[in-house]
Amino acid sequence: MARKKINLTKKNILVSIHVLAVCAWFGGTLSLILLGFYLKNAQNSKQLIYSLSSMHIIDENLLKYPALATLITGILLSIWTQWGLVKYYWVVIKLVLTIFVIFLGIFFLNDWFSYLVKTAEQIGISALDESTFKSTWLSIIITGVFNLSCLAFMTFITYFKPFGKIKKNKIMAEH
Repeated sequence: MARKKINLTKKNILVSIHVLAVCAWFGGTLSLILLGFYLKNAQNSKQLIYSLSSMHIIDENLLKYPALATLITGILLSIWTQWGLVKYYWVVIKLVLTIFVIFLGIFFLNDWFSYLVKTAEQIGISALDESTFKSTWLSIIITGVFNLSCLAFMTFITYFKPFGKIKKNKIMAEH
């Protein structure tokens, strides 16, 4: 049975949504990192809590939804175009990295933000001197830089399409 393809107009709309979602995700991640560095210079509890609240809003709105939109539109573009979901290494790499980065956010970032906000609300500006607060903050910064690196890498492989096509014999041998 032949796979259903979409016409050029629908494909371009889907590509546009995909690119806008990636841009929002990239911008949100960059903003998160910048605010993360800014909060280390907070002068008082209000400024610290405001910075953390802003980071949490970015996480909720400029990371989660654009990441999900990127994943969904990427899968649709793969299955509705000539690229396929598992025909080319670069597509599989993008899929795996996207899912991995999303899971990082789901399983770690949320808890880390909750801890930072709770600690800042409880002990105020003194939180900046607390070792667990510092290590959690650093984990968020490192994860943000990793996410940004993954997004940049995925952008490059989208245009350069390295590694070639996955050989059918390898796929058949695995099943």
